[in-house]
Order: sequence, then C-alpha cells, then structure tokens
Amino acid sequence: MTDVRASSRRLLLACALGVAGCPDNNPTAPPRDAGLDALDAPDAPTRTATLRVDDARARVTVTAGPRGLALRVERPDGSVWFASPEGESFLEVGASKGGPSESRAPDTRLREPAGIAWQTPAAVTGEDTARNAVTYDLGAAGPVTVSLSRVEEGVYRVECAATGRDAAMLRWNLRADAGQYHGLGERFGEADARGAVVPMQFGIESGSASSTNEHHVPVPFFVSTRAYGMFVETRAPGAFDVAASDASRVSATFETSSASVLLFAGERPSQVVAAYTRRTGLPRLPPRWVFGPMHWRNAWASRDELFEDARRIRAEGIPTTTIWIDNPWQRSYNDSEFDTARFPDPPSMFAELARMGFKVLVWSTPYLDAVPAGQTPANTAERLYVEARARGHLVRLRASGEPYVSVSSPGSAGGMPDSNGAMIDFSSSAASAFWTARLEALVDLGVRGFKLDYGEDIVTDIIGARPGFVFSNGEDERTMHATYPQLYHQAYQNAFVRRSGGDGFLLVRGSSWGGQRHADVIWPGDLDNDFRRATVVNGRMQVGGLPASVHALVSLAASGFPNFGADTGGYRGGRPTREALLRWAEHTALSPILQLGGGGESHNPWSYDAEATAIYRSLARLHNDLIPYLRAHAAAASRDGTPPVQALALAFPDDPGSQMDGDAYLLGDDLYVAPVVTAGAASRAVHVPPGAWVHWFTGERFTGPRDVTVAAPLGRPALFVRQGAIIPMLADDVATLASTDAADVVDLADRQRIVRARIVPAGARSFTLEDGTRIAVDESASALRVEFTPGSEASDLRAEIDLAHRGAPVTAAPTMVLREGGAALTMAPDARTVLNGCDGCWHHDAAAGTLRIGVRGAARLAVR
Repeated sequence: MTDVRASSRRLLLACALGVAGCPDNNPTAPPRDAGLDALDAPDAPTRTATLRVDDARARVTVTAGPRGLALRVERPDGSVWFASPEGESFLEVGASKGGPSESRAPDTRLREPAGIAWQTPAAVTGEDTARNAVTYDLGAAGPVTVSLSRVEEGVYRVECAATGRDAAMLRWNLRADAGQYHGLGERFGEADARGAVVPMQFGIESGSASSTNEHHVPVPFFVSTRAYGMFVETRAPGAFDVAASDASRVSATFETSSASVLLFAGERPSQVVAAYTRRTGLPRLPPRWVFGPMHWRNAWASRDELFEDARRIRAEGIPTTTIWIDNPWQRSYNDSEFDTARFPDPPSMFAELARMGFKVLVWSTPYLDAVPAGQTPANTAERLYVEARARGHLVRLRASGEPYVSVSSPGSAGGMPDSNGAMIDFSSSAASAFWTARLEALVDLGVRGFKLDYGEDIVTDIIGARPGFVFSNGEDERTMHATYPQLYHQAYQNAFVRRSGGDGFLLVRGSSWGGQRHADVIWPGDLDNDFRRATVVNGRMQVGGLPASVHALVSLAASGFPNFGADTGGYRGGRPTREALLRWAEHTALSPILQLGGGGESHNPWSYDAEATAIYRSLARLHNDLIPYLRAHAAAASRDGTPPVQALALAFPDDPGSQMDGDAYLLGDDLYVAPVVTAGAASRAVHVPPGAWVHWFTGERFTGPRDVTVAAPLGRPALFVRQGAIIPMLADDVATLASTDAADVVDLADRQRIVRARIVPAGARSFTLEDGTRIAVDESASALRVEFTPGSEASDLRAEIDLAHRGAPVTAAPTMVLREGGAALTMAPDARTVLNGCDGCWHHDAAAGTLRIGVRGAARLAVR
C-alpha cells in the first residue's frame, strides 16, 4: 500500500524538523554565494592536445584547445557516430565561491542554476601522454584534468576532475541527432525522452499531482536508437536535458567536481544496454516462481477475507502463485509481528496457503514509530525505536543531531493512526543487522517476498535548501539519496540468505543505478487507474495510467532493470473500470511480471462479472503459459545484461515506422506486443516491423514494414509472433509454480516434464530453456526437421508447428513424421490426443495449417 498524499506531506513538512537551510525557502532568493564575477578567468592560450583511443568498434577523439573539449566518436568507416555540439565544449565546469554550499542546493534542471558561473576549459596547461590526459587551468575552479581510456571494446571512459576550491558542478554536452533517447531510469512519460528534462533524484515537485517529481528509479544513462549510449558514473544530484532547452543539444548536469562519463558504442541498442548493465552490476535472477501471476488487495479486512479470495482463485481456475498481504498486517508500525486480531494463528494460516499452492509476500517500509524523548513506549515498534535511537541506528539530522522523524504519519494511511516514521540508517552494518534480525522470524514463518515501499525521504533539496541528513558512514543526502534504497533492500535480501537459502524476492518502489543487483522487481507505485497519459493538465503534472505503465516497463528495461510489474488496474482513483482493468491485464500478462491488485476495495475480476473473470483467466493463463519463454530471457539478462523488453524503436532502429509507436514493445526476441491504451477502442493501429509476423490469436500473417489496423476485442490484444520463432510454454493446466501436495491443485512439479512449444518455422533456429532443454528447428523448401534434447527437468515435447506461415513456400500437407533412422510416428485421430501426451504421435489440422507433434525423450524428427 502506498499513500502519495502522506508521502508528499512528509517531504513538504520536513523543514519543520529543523533541516539545515530551511529558514529561507524562497527559491528566487539571492544565493548565499555572491561575487561570482570576481572568479579568476585566465586568458586562453592557443595550445592544443588530442586524446584518442580506438578499437574495432569505434574511434574516440577528444581534442582539447582554447574553445574547450571537442568529442568525436567515429565508426570504423570514419563517419561520425556521435559528437559534442559544433562550437561548444563537451565539458563545462560550474563554479561557486568556496565550492558547493552547505546550506543551499543548485537546481541541476536549469541551464543557469542560481549561484553558479559556467566556465569552458580554455587554458591547456599540460598533457600526460602516459595517462592519455590533459590539464586545463580554470583559476579558482581548476586545475581540471580530463583523461580518456578504453574500458573494453565499445566502452570508453572520459574521466573529469576539477580540483579547485570553487569547483561545484560539471556538465557534459552532446550534439542532438535524429535518433531517439531511451532509458534514464523509470519514466512515465513518452518512451523517447527527447524534449524532457529528467531529474536524477526523487524530489519535491509542487506542480505535480503527487507533489513529487515521480522519479523513483533515476538512472544517469541513456541509449540512442543509433546504438550508442552515455552513462554519468556518479551518485551526485543531477539532471539530463534531452534537447529540451535547446533542440540541438543533450546535456547532463551534476553537482559534483569529479566524475567519469562512460560512452558506449554497439552494433544494436540492446548491445549498448547490455554493456551498460554489465558495468553497473548484472541483475538478480528471481526464483522461477516469482514469474507466476500474483494477487492482492489494497487491504485484507480479515483472515476470512484473505481465504475467500484464495479459494475463489482456485475455484475459478485462475493460475496464481503469490498472494500479497499488504498494509496493515502488523501489530504496530514495522514491528514484523502479525496482528493476530486481524490474522489469527499465523502459522496455520501460512500452512494452509502453502497447501493451496501460494507463496506469500508482505508489505514493509524502513521506518519505526517514533516516541518523544522521555515518553514510555506503548507498543513493540516504539520499543524498537527507543532501542535503535540508543544504539545510533537511525538516520540523523545535522542541525540537531537527533533522529529524523517524519511529521506526516506515513503509517496512518495503512490503518495505523499516528504512526510517525524514523528511518533506519542502513549505512551502518550494525543497524542493518538489527533490522534483518527482526525479519528472520517472518521468513521462518513462510514469508517469501517483501513489498518495500517508501524509503524515498532522502531527498537532495527542499525548495533549494539542503535537508542536512547525516549517516553513520559519513555521507549525506548528496550521495545517499541514490545509495540508501539499495542498502535498505539488501537488509531484506540478507534475511532470505540467512533463513531460506535465498528463496525469496523483493518488490521495490525506489532504486538507482546498480540497484538491479539488490531488487528483483520494480513496481511503479501509484499510477492512475485509467487511460490517461503522464502529462501536464491545468498546470499540474499527472503521473498517468495504463500508458505510463507501458513507458515505465520499457524505460526501466533500457536502464538495466529487466523485471517490472505494475498494479493491474492502477492505484490512484481506487477501483478501475472494467475496461481499464482488462486492458491493463492484457499489458501486464505480456510483461515479465503479472500482478493483480491496486486501489479501492479490490481488483478481483469476479467482482465485475463472469465474462470479466473469464477474460482475466485467459490472460493469466497466457502469462503462465509463457513463463519458460519469459524466464529464459530473464536469465539472459542476469547472465549478460541483455534487456528482455525493448521499445519498438530500440528493437528496430533502422525502421522509421517503428519510431512512431511509443506504446509498443518487443517481449523477448520474438513476441511483439501492441497494447490497447485508449478507452473505448475495439481495434489497434499497428506498425508491423520488418519481417513476417503472425497474430497470436487470429493466425493472420503480416509482412512489414507497413501500417495496419487490427481488431482488438477485450481479451485479444495485438500480439504477434515473429516468423522463425520457437516459443516454449508450460503445460496448460499448471495452477501454481509453488510446490504443494494438494491433490486438487496442479503445481509445476506435477507437469515439470512437459514442455509445449509454439513454432513458426523459418530457416534454422533453436531455443534453450533454463534446465538445458533444447528445441531446434531447421526448415527449408525440401525438408522440415525438429530436434528435441531433454534437459534436467523437461522430457516430453508437445509442439504446435504453424505450417501455414512457414518460411519456405510449401503447400503440400505433411504425410508422415519420421524419427531419425526411419521409424514413423503414429498419426493421432485429433489434436487433443497429442496435447494430452503421447510418445511419438502427430496430427495435422489442415484447416488451420497446424502440425502437432508429441514425443517423449530425445528425438530427431523429419516432417514429410
């Protein structure tokens, strides 16, 4: 559960706590630092220097001279790939008398932040050929040293350091080109960031419907559709101006005097994302069961209500693996003790949920209910607060030396009135261990997931003033705004490591670059419960609904976070309309994580009508069926950083039409998803990307690139399979990926030996599953061969081969299927015989053009 209003109040009222700099909250007031015109500005001599690195991928040149630094990255053929703006310096240094102010924070979103004088390096004073470095003199802001190095093929580092007393900020400029700019963390606006100023920290935004800027997962990295990228390797506050203030320039501005910029050049945008992800940390691979559908309510009124839904899920045949118990469920605020009045006998409750095949997740935050000094604690959370305060386990304020305590009751919205939050200082290993120890009993009870809300109080400024947070590691909000969420998450992962062998996952709201190593799944917090887009309405920014979910998915995937799951149906505004719920389910079913729940009493499909239930069931079944496919791509992301989801523009960067639909994406390598994101629509205008694509539901083939309009009734989204694809799937009756001995619940173990595959043969392709199972298809005009190699789990193949849309122009119906060596498979009387399992049989549906084959064990087959 989240409450944006409580979060906003907590941040906006933080100044009442005596944060440094808060007496002056006028953003237009004169800055503390004056007299910037007196900064030394030496004359620029004409000396120049050239730094260069090259490899098989690119040549990178930095030319240092009296007009600053010119960056030029060339392809092997000598053409310009990307470069700094013509006549502008790649690097600028922002100076302020005495360096960064300890009380006021510059607005990095602005081209000219108050109190900052921008200088272009001009006076070259030295060159170090051994380090491939050059030094400039910037008077009180200098010296400034810039070095260039090759990290690996296609990855290059430009290290910049200004060591003068007045050095306060750095800015890097690139020439804007005709490509699109993706990534930059979780963004709810359009997939292409062009025209936006993107903050690199969560913060207060008075012009927003939530009074925050909604940048919960900022990542200082973008990838261009022209297959290059840029990453500013710093935890400092900053912002990217993506051709917003000047259409010809992309700039990155950060409040730091030293940082490295990594430049990436790849053959395709996905390679750039993968290279960036490897540099910042490969993503965690969640347990397989995490990919099964999830279910929750905004609040469970009782244990009876919880089991009412659990039993209804099974009775309706809706595949579901995980149930969330959201806030409130504890006796007091984050005491990690089940409220037995609401949920009597937790051990038996968990045992029964496990018997029904459900894993359980619970909600949590990094706060404890604060108690005024001298007051007797009234509950467990307050006693823990007193203990944590005495041991120095809480985030403190520099001005008072006292623990920071939220003044806006962040627990009250979850049914815990007057619960104020004091934050655990996870930068202290002792404090982190103190918190983890409280979680271990929950893991022992059976909790296998935590929904980690909030933790976003560590803002870098409050209306231009520094909040003045102090951490045990000596850092403050200028870096800990990015690091705190990761330390928060790791404390919970430690509980799984210690008590369940790592079997568990974290669903988190806030993170930053590198956080993919600690968080399993990002959820976007409180999206609107409708079809509105993230835009400004009547002067206020609205977060957006279904389209915002699509954009968050693709922007996170392009930023190193592969697993995303939005509240199906949204949260703000309460219960969604039937149409909004089901259209959203079409999208989340075709994403890495499907979770149903959100604002209002419930998002239960049966609370609408029987048809809505049937539609949701079919979508949940589709997602469940695709888990082997989704899991294989998630494993690839954790192995080498390859994104499992790509905006259409990134997947097909050379196709102009693919740049036009920011609401469509490629799921894995071979599924193209074009969600319906408009209220009242019964069809979808679709740009068919290059190649041949087969509609999942209708079987119609489309060859691109071209634009078409397809029917899209509720429950039948625009989903296409690439010709040549092999799509592995689960058995179609698996109800849960959790293990259970219940005779009335089919779990994955009951069907683990079975792998289904939907195949549109074209040329030679193969697909290897997580357990090593391999399905290979080799198709030509003269032959169609299928090879099945069992892995450690799967041993039975049930293949559905689309002969009507195969690559080779073959019209004759198959007459036999032979094993290698000549033994013929048995012709089955109908498709169901094959689907139910057989050892060596086949059936051809002439009307649909579908060949079904069933074999057990290794097999090499030829279709004739």
